[in-house]
This record gives sequence, structure tokens and C-alpha cells, in this order.
Amino acid sequence: MLGLVDYEAAMHLWRLDKFDFFVCLSAFLGVVFGTIEIGLILSVGISVLRLLLFVGRPKIYVMGNIQNTEIYRNIEQYPQATTISGLIILHIDGPIYFANSSYLRDRIGRWIDEEEEKLRKSEENSLQYIILDLSAVGNIDTSGISMLEEVNKILGRRDLKLVIANPGAELMKKLSKSKFTETIGKDWIHLTVAEAVSACDHMLHTAKPDSPEKISRVPEFNNV
Repeated sequence: MLGLVDYEAAMHLWRLDKFDFFVCLSAFLGVVFGTIEIGLILSVGISVLRLLLFVGRPKIYVMGNIQNTEIYRNIEQYPQATTISGLIILHIDGPIYFANSSYLRDRIGRWIDEEEEKLRKSEENSLQYIILDLSAVGNIDTSGISMLEEVNKILGRRDLKLVIANPGAELMKKLSKSKFTETIGKDWIHLTVAEAVSACDHMLHTAKPDSPEKISRVPEFNNV
């Protein structure tokens, strides 16, 4: 049995993705100590579990600006990226479904609480805008839309403004059909993170959050 093992391929899996190695190992042990069917069930079951964990706990992280550019990246991956006073940019790295909507709502809330506490300690400008980068959100269901509506209401009660950046075509169709675009205001939906930041920065220096500068918003589209 050991002679059938491709050790080089197994080591490659270990170096590349330890979870894939674990799936491979579980299949091998299932066959050795049980049957081929048991090995197959174990490997498929673990793979499905991984998929559920990925969908149920999508990554969400703070983005910062790469100096002298209009590029925004994960501040943990790019330490040189700088955050902007008065706002926080959160990137949601995956679709928004009923399985993860509660998690995302709570995670967004924790990020906001942490940012407000940090600003209070540093005596910087108070937090006013929450920009959600939805470029990686390929799809959203009704639970996800309800989550965004709830987040928007919570932020409103805290005198914070929700801003949407870089939504895809399919996402925009659903947000429009659900009337969320009307709820948040189309002037608060932007094509890119850079344009959303520019609009928020303009408002921070010139006006109140209820009257955004009408620039760079997402153009009208066909809902059909």
C-alpha cells in the first residue's frame, strides 16, 4: 500500500496548501483502515466542510492607500498603505449569503468600534464614513441585502454614513430591485474605492454627510 503513495506530490501539497494535504491524508487513511468508499467519503466531506467554512466566514479587512497612487490594499498585507482620517474602508472578500450575513454584520460592527476607539485615543477626527468595497462580492441574496439595510440603519443611528464602492453589475441589479440604492442614496455608490474616498474627503472638508458631492457615482443601468 505504501508503494502506491506519491511522496513527492504529497510533499508538494504540504508546502502549497496544508488543508489539501489533510484531505489527501484523510483519503489515504480511510482506504488503509477502511475501504475505498470510506476514504472517498472522508475526503469529499472534509472538502465540503472547507467550502462551508469559506462561505460562512469570508475575509473582511481594512484597506489603506498606497502613497502617491489611487490604489487601495489590505493594510496587513501592505504595511506601507495608510488609512484616512474620518473614514474606514472595509473589503468583503466573498459573496454575501444567509450563511454569513450575521457574521459579516457583527464583524463590520467590531471594525467600526475598534476604529472609533483608536481615533478617540489618538484625538484624531471622529469617524464619519464607512466605505464597503464590494468588488469581490459576486452575488448577494435577500438575507445579505437585509444585512446591508440593517447596517445602514445602525450606522445612521450613530451618525455614520455608509458608502458603497465598486459593486458588480449583478450586485447592482439586486440592490436596485430591492430599493437599497434608493435607501442609501445613489450618490453614495461609487465605481471605485478611490472615487468614494474622494467624495467622502470632499464632504469632510466642505459639507454635511447628507449632501454628497455628485461625482463619480455608478451610472444608471438596465435592471432587466
